[in-house]
Amino acid sequence: MSTAPPPQEEPTTAPEPAPGDAPGTAREGLGAVLQDEEFSVRDAIGGPRGILESVLPTLLFVVLFVAIRSVLIAGVAATAAVAVFVVARLLQRQSVGTAMGGLVAAALGAVLAIRSGEGTDFYWPGIVTNAVSLLVLVLSLALRRPLLGVVVALLDPRVRDWAQDSASRRVYTRATLLFAGLYAAKLAVQLPLLLTGQVAALGAAKIAMGLPAFAVIAYLVWLMHRSLLARRGLR
Repeated sequence: MSTAPPPQEEPTTAPEPAPGDAPGTAREGLGAVLQDEEFSVRDAIGGPRGILESVLPTLLFVVLFVAIRSVLIAGVAATAAVAVFVVARLLQRQSVGTAMGGLVAAALGAVLAIRSGEGTDFYWPGIVTNAVSLLVLVLSLALRRPLLGVVVALLDPRVRDWAQDSASRRVYTRATLLFAGLYAAKLAVQLPLLLTGQVAALGAAKIAMGLPAFAVIAYLVWLMHRSLLARRGLR
């Protein structure tokens, strides 16, 4: 895979713009790689900034909570970090959609954790987001309108007629299943950790199943998309 030079979401998320899927500019996430001849991990995850914006808030919360056992300080620090990212994007006149979503999630998680005194409550917004994303993906499959087909058609006009082509529908159905599997895996791993109060393990799982997992799924979707374009003579 090439590492040529970014919605983070985006994430975000449809499926991530999701983490990585548009952390801010048009050169990030699925939109940055679908039309390229070579897959770029850097573009897919938003480069160093995408990594920093995805990892730092959770890392700050976990390290501070484990070190000083203060939900207040850990929650405020994590929220402040996201706020800095939002301000930086505003100053650089970049899109702040995904960053604002991250700010809302961090602030809400911090409020929940501070009110309850339980560090795991910081992760509830992310758990709910994963569950809703999974529900939307599964619903789109049940309606025979796989969400990845809709998203990819918006990002790459060459396949805007995907719904009228049976081969394209099969490809984007599989792509939607991949993202549904990712969100299902997140819930299967992270929800038990949350319910059993494993703050540090939950933070590590959240980081590991964030951008790294998204990059793998994005690469598989890119391969499927490029193969479809080749078969349809659109490359």
